[in-house]
Amino acid sequence: MKNSLFALAQKKAAETTFSQEKATSRPWKVLLVDDEPDIISVSKMALKNLHFDNAPIQIFEATSASDAKTILEQNEDIALAFIDVVMETDHAGLDLVKWIRETQNNKHIRLVLRTGQPGQAPEEKVIQEYEINDYKHKTDVTAIRLRTSVFASLRSYRDLKVIASNQRKVEQMLESCASVLKHSKVDDFLIKAQQELSTFLKQPDLHLGVSYHSYIPYAEKSQNQFYVSNSSIKQDQSLDELSEALTQFNQNMAFPDSDQTVMDSGESYVTHQVSTDEFSHVIVHLHFTGQLKSNTSRLLPLFTANLALAFEKLCAKREVENVQEELMLMLSEAIEERSKETGAHVRRVAHICEYIGGLLTLPDKHVHMIKHAAPMHDLGKIGVPESILHKPGKLTDEEWDIMRSHPTIGYKLLSRSKHGLPRMGAMVSIAHHEKWDGSGYPNGTKGNDIPLEGRIMAIADVIDALGSNRSYKKAWNNDDISNFLEEQKGKHFDPTLCDLVINNFDAIMKIREKFPDPEELH
Repeated sequence: MKNSLFALAQKKAAETTFSQEKATSRPWKVLLVDDEPDIISVSKMALKNLHFDNAPIQIFEATSASDAKTILEQNEDIALAFIDVVMETDHAGLDLVKWIRETQNNKHIRLVLRTGQPGQAPEEKVIQEYEINDYKHKTDVTAIRLRTSVFASLRSYRDLKVIASNQRKVEQMLESCASVLKHSKVDDFLIKAQQELSTFLKQPDLHLGVSYHSYIPYAEKSQNQFYVSNSSIKQDQSLDELSEALTQFNQNMAFPDSDQTVMDSGESYVTHQVSTDEFSHVIVHLHFTGQLKSNTSRLLPLFTANLALAFEKLCAKREVENVQEELMLMLSEAIEERSKETGAHVRRVAHICEYIGGLLTLPDKHVHMIKHAAPMHDLGKIGVPESILHKPGKLTDEEWDIMRSHPTIGYKLLSRSKHGLPRMGAMVSIAHHEKWDGSGYPNGTKGNDIPLEGRIMAIADVIDALGSNRSYKKAWNNDDISNFLEEQKGKHFDPTLCDLVINNFDAIMKIREKFPDPEELH
């Protein structure tokens, strides 16, 4: 079919040429679909040596819709397709457009319909009903117009791909942030943050440094933490030590006045600071080799800001939890002092319970709560008169009834709370004198109906009580304690827990040795 493309192709050297630069990236793929080989040939001549955005044009050709489908399936990154309407059938080109957009779900490729028989596919109807980007009559196409169409289409395709890439990066950033925020332990949080940042930035050798400083009025000292890559958190460093550590990690960038990004000889240093109030701030440091893509570098400050803010909240939350746990421990120690028993008892049973919970492979958070709920087991003794608590001899039946009320008193005090730790303390309080066979008090609960935390506390409490001097008895030796556990297995104690404790008895005794009673220190 003759048209003006032939004539213009012959004098293409005289036509206005487009500025070309040396290719520095992957070629732009353009597909020519037409059942007339001459049309494809002259189009290739018009586009020969054409470059866009410093990259060459790579031409693919198909003489049928069927061939075009094969090429498109093998090359998902084709940017532009010129499609003839009438080929195998009168509507083969239109069917191909529909297949690309709907079956392949390819919304990025730019589609330009070309027809020499406009009556077969009226322009207005086709533009409205098919997702094409342009409609050309073959007789109207010149080399210049063809190139113009290519440039406009490739520019549109490039921008769409940039938008899609940015969207994927934002989605990846949100997913990464969500993944990091799942971790409630500081060291786990930061290790995961490094992994996610390394993936997000495509920097396998990325080093992450995070510093946290918090000043609390009247506190004995400020809280300072510093983390570098996979090293552990260093607690309670002085500001001078922290500043020195930061300087070693990233020279001259410790405690910056503002956010900074420095690129030097292929090395990249990024520092981001977040201050939520006048008492605390977090600094995030990144160090990696090479530079980042523009869309990644634009999102990085948002990523690090979210990381810093989340880390600050996590540290602040941990501070509140530490205060709560410390107050619970101090209150429990005060009750033990009132009972003429040592505060070391509550510390020992806390660590023994933690150890047993670890042997059971309970979740870390559960084990942590058991450890800090355990000291509250005897809180109810606050309601028992000192004359009974300090009596060296055997209690009367009436006195014994009063003493046996302390689990219920502790439960009533602690169960008023809506928070997890005090409520677990309430369970420990009400259940720690229950026995596996149902002969315990205050409710005679038996077997697995006794809360697990209460069963753990029961065995930890007895082990430590037997091994300690009390007003009414001398401390037992380790062999006697172990024999008692064996004897009471399935009676006083959960048999499974009892076996676990007996098998790890020496380790538990070593825990006791770490927290001696005051008289044992002299």
